[in-house]
Amino acid sequence: MTAEMFEPRKHGFRKLPISGPGHLEWFERNINGFDGDGYDPLRLNVYLTRDGGFTTIWFGLLDSAAAEHKLGVVADLSVNLSELYEEIFFRGDIEAPAFGATLLEAIRVDQKRACILKMSEEFGLECHALK
Repeated sequence: MTAEMFEPRKHGFRKLPISGPGHLEWFERNINGFDGDGYDPLRLNVYLTRDGGFTTIWFGLLDSAAAEHKLGVVADLSVNLSELYEEIFFRGDIEAPAFGATLLEAIRVDQKRACILKMSEEFGLECHALK
């Protein structure tokens, strides 16, 4: 008999259509009232990756290098989006659903505000909360 594994989709995450190395799965926290089809490299949100039981949970960008490229700041050494916006919450094994639920509650992922980064001529790099 196989024990039930932690399933991010049962805890407010949606699986992203990304294929990673090996069996890596990518998830993004659902945003209430927001149509999040696909993914946006400029969206700050809570993300989760899993490879078997090993899980990483963070708030930030899905890929800071892709965001820097899209914003046109790759050559600007003063802009490092992962340093500015990335916060790692957890790296380790989440096997049991109860432990995963408790961990997500302790991290308070439901209180993290999803945002979008934009570049404007007037103000430069801007961060706007998604409504």
